[in-house]
Parts: sequence; structure tokens; C-alpha cells
Amino acid sequence: MFWKALLLSLLALLLYGAYRGGLFELISTNPPAQFTYLGICVLYFSCGAPSFREGILAAAGGLAVVLFCPLTRPSDFPGEAWVRTGAFAGVGGLAIISARAILGRNRRAALDTLGHSLIFVVLGIVLGAMLRVASSLRPYKYDRILYSIDWSFGGPISFAMGRFFQTGLVFQRVELIVYYSLPLAFAILYAAHLRKAEPGRTDILMMMCLNAVVGYSLYLLYPAAGPAYAFGAAFPASPPAPHALPLQPLLLDAPPNAMPSLHMAGAVLIWWNARGWKPAGRLALVFMLLTALAALGTGEHYFLDLIVAFPYALAIQAAATRSDYRVPSLVLGIALTAWWFLALRLAPAELSSAPLWLMGPLATATVALPLIVNERLLSDRRPGDLRYSAEMEPAAARELNP
Repeated sequence: MFWKALLLSLLALLLYGAYRGGLFELISTNPPAQFTYLGICVLYFSCGAPSFREGILAAAGGLAVVLFCPLTRPSDFPGEAWVRTGAFAGVGGLAIISARAILGRNRRAALDTLGHSLIFVVLGIVLGAMLRVASSLRPYKYDRILYSIDWSFGGPISFAMGRFFQTGLVFQRVELIVYYSLPLAFAILYAAHLRKAEPGRTDILMMMCLNAVVGYSLYLLYPAAGPAYAFGAAFPASPPAPHALPLQPLLLDAPPNAMPSLHMAGAVLIWWNARGWKPAGRLALVFMLLTALAALGTGEHYFLDLIVAFPYALAIQAAATRSDYRVPSLVLGIALTAWWFLALRLAPAELSSAPLWLMGPLATATVALPLIVNERLLSDRRPGDLRYSAEMEPAAARELNP
């Protein structure tokens, strides 16, 4: 009893320290963090087996925080108060399952849910640190090159999409929600796979971690921030002429998180791994398409960032999937991603001046090949696959018992 009381006291101190250390401010000011903790709330309610009383306590706690500590600034997106409520309910869920793991009711389930949930917290801390390191090590960004290459596809695509967003306020707000909610979409996908009766061939946890850590590492190789940061007030109304910009790195005080687009890659991975559930697969496809528009219209990415996201996503998918086509899929994804990175570093002028009849097919092939190969990767059935064994068992039984 003494140790349980001590652990509960330490938990209370931890929560207080999180509040004093900025967790409350983080959830109140950072939309991606809000959706991350809302995703933790989804994991708590879907996989944590909370009792009715626990669920009410977590939800009421989240609502109380929002009611007694409302935002002191305009909302960044519609429904932010509800997202904050869910986020704080997620924090309350973490506290409850931590206490349950100590007190002993459904201890194993509580520890499992706690581990699944804390992955999102740890990833957020690690990725934030990686981005700060990348910003410090790579102050010069290659935004002018990526912007000039956009013109090879027919014009300043991100600027055009940004102007389109300004003409439709409702659509712009919806797209902001889509762009911010990627962590929530990953949490829903993760929860759905955790609740499956049989494990799939893709390790969703490994896929999420690889996508984040490898992607943030690539930002060191080719740092770029996005047109909203590189061109400031000129975005999106006044796109500069490409010939007026020297193809040189630009000293820019902004995080280098553009090439490749991890938002696009994440949405592609969610779509690929949600297609086993038909309604969810269609919703994931819509989410992916809206994410592509949001990445451009918000000024966070260039068009080429989205193109390179497809072979990069294939490499991540292959690395986390058991399949006979794992190695060729992994090789193709890495090769296409590396080709674009090398071309950007070694031949930026040639890419910037290349005609549309060349860049169009290159971009099409870069997107189409990963889509085709991934279809084979995820449809393959290995003899060691659990689902393969379950499907073949009735036929084997008929042969043994004619």
C-alpha cells in the first residue's frame, strides 16, 4: 500500500510538473499538439477499456479545463474548443490509466494502452528536438530552387492554391482542420489495427516511427521551409518571377520541414493501410486528396514536395511490411527518392528550366510507380502470414478429412 501511495503521489507531481512545464500552454497554442492529444483520447476510449465512471471523469476533466481556462486568442480553426476538450480528456485518460496500472484493475490492459499512447508523446518530443537541431545546423534553405521547379510544372502552384483558399473562407477553414489533424488520423488508424482480431502484415507502430524519424532526418539533406516562410507577405498574392531569383540557398529563420512532405506521405500511408475497411478506405482517400490541397494552399509545401512523398512513402511502407515484395518495393522507393534528392542538389538549373513535357511524365512516373508496386506489396500473401494461414486452413482440413 505504501508503494502504491508513493507512485500515485509521483504521478500527481508529474502532472503538476507537466502543467508548470508548458503542457497546458502547448495544448492551448499548438493545433498539431491538440490533435495529438485528441488522438491519445481516441486510443484511451477505444483500447483502454475504461469503466463508465473513468470515461465520464476523463471527459468531464477535459471539459472543465476548457470552460475554466478558455482561449485568450482567436481560434486557429473552427471547433478548436472541442478539440482542446478532447485533448485535455486525453491527458486525463493518461492519468487514469497510469493510476489504474498502479492500483491494479486491468493492469495489463492499462500498461498496454499507456505504452501505445505515450508513443505519440515521445514522438512529439523527439521530432521537436530534431527539427530544432535541423534549424540550427541548416540555416540556409533551398526554397528558391523548389519554387523555380514549380514553374516547370506550369506555374507557381502553391501560390495559385493559396489564392484559391482566400476566395473560399469555409473551404480554407476545412483545409486547416485537415492539415492539423494528421496525428489524429494516425491515432485512429493505429487504434483500428490494435483492435483487429489478427495482426496485419504491416507493423503500424514501426511505420509511424520510421515515417517521422527518417523524414525529419531527410530535412537535414535538403532543407526547405515552404513558400509562406520563404516569400512572406508575397504569398500567395504576388508570386515573384522565377528568373528574378538566383538559384542559391536562402538564409531563412524557419524550420526546414518541406522536402519531402511528411504530411502528404503520412496521408498516403493512412490511405494504403485503411483500404482493408471499405468505408474507411474511401474516407482516407478523401483525406489524402484534401491533405495535398492543404499542403499547397497553406504555403507549407511546394508541388515537388508532394511528388517525392510517394516514393518515400513506399519505402516506409515496405520497411514495415512482411511480404515477398518487400525488398524490391523498398529498393524502388529509396531509389526514386534518392534520384530526386540527387537531381535537386546536382542539377537544379536543369530542373528549373526543364519543359513541362519532360517534368510532367517524370512526376507522373514518380507517383504512379509507387502506387502500382504498393498494390502488389500489400496484396501479396506469404506462407508465414497469419492471415494466409487462416485462409488456407479450411482447404487443408478438407484434404486431411475427405
